Amino acid sequence: MAHRPAARKRPVVHAAPRSDVVQSGTPAFTGGGFAALLESATQQILAVTYWFDPALHPGSYPVTVRFSGRRVDVKKGRMRSGDRFVRDETIEKVVPGSGPISLTAKVHGINAGEWVVTARVQGSAIPAHRSMEQENATPVADRLGPIVRLWRRWAPDVSSAEKLSTCLTPLAHVPGIIPGIWGAMVTLGMAVALALQALVISRDHLALGPWWAVTLVAIAVGIAGAKVWYIVLKRREHSMNGWCIQGFVTGATLAAAVLLVALDVPAGVFLDVTAPGLLVAMAVGRVGCFFAGCCGGPPTASRWGVWSSDQRVGARRIPTQLLELVLALSLGLVVLVAVVGHGPAGRAYFVGGWRPTSWGDKVFCICAPSRARRG
Repeated sequence: MAHRPAARKRPVVHAAPRSDVVQSGTPAFTGGGFAALLESATQQILAVTYWFDPALHPGSYPVTVRFSGRRVDVKKGRMRSGDRFVRDETIEKVVPGSGPISLTAKVHGINAGEWVVTARVQGSAIPAHRSMEQENATPVADRLGPIVRLWRRWAPDVSSAEKLSTCLTPLAHVPGIIPGIWGAMVTLGMAVALALQALVISRDHLALGPWWAVTLVAIAVGIAGAKVWYIVLKRREHSMNGWCIQGFVTGATLAAAVLLVALDVPAGVFLDVTAPGLLVAMAVGRVGCFFAGCCGGPPTASRWGVWSSDQRVGARRIPTQLLELVLALSLGLVVLVAVVGHGPAGRAYFVGGWRPTSWGDKVFCICAPSRARRG
């Protein structure tokens, strides 16, 4: 699934000492293909988070935070390149009234070790307010919900940590993000889909072998298609750390179509017995999307918003992943009851369940941002 960043990184405008590492964009890896992916996963980075409250303002406004750091476990002698850094991070639209916001920078290209980091909001007519610095205000622990308090402990503000240590990229602490959750939930979703498919097939007294052969090969081709689709989509950014559901659907559909003909499996029956598992698996996968920071909605001040992250900016957002989860799970259970109760209906259940889900995906991912802009 394609990750959609919500904030833009701006280069530092003031010259830094020659020993500083000035971060102004996504790092470029020297290798290609699997080598680049492996290099990204095994690289030591420093993840730093700044927490603040939006200022009172009639409309949304930008905020730029400058992170400055130096390595403290340097041996005697002159500091080397990679022992200092300066990094600017910009949130283009901070929504007043949306509650606590976290901004996380992942600093690459520095030396591993322990660091001291400071963060300051750059010149702005509308400064961000630090929650812990507000005088005569309700204590932070009372004003923040339990979810935000949990994420603050997971990734505390840079000002509350005396020292920060570098870590491997997949292990970085980012508010709202659980490392490895996306792959775990997608794998669980596939297992649930296969179990529900087997349940429906056994209910109709069909041979399981050829049906599972089609399903497993389609899943494998779909996974490869999801990766290829993402790489092609992000070819200019040279990014390889994401997946696209469009690629999975395209690859799995083509593979299944070929195998259904080759194995002489009725296409309509196959689609109907697969539909319940596919919809429930999509619901399970959306849990992974929510905690992986992909496919999320825009920030909002609405009471219906849910605090989540896009991997960089944590804020109250329109929970598009959870809305799709509810829709897919509801349709999946309805289709499951219908197929088990009445048997396959010549792909009618597949079309009836999949089409509303596709419409819902477009509504949640396209219409929700436009509503937020109007609000």
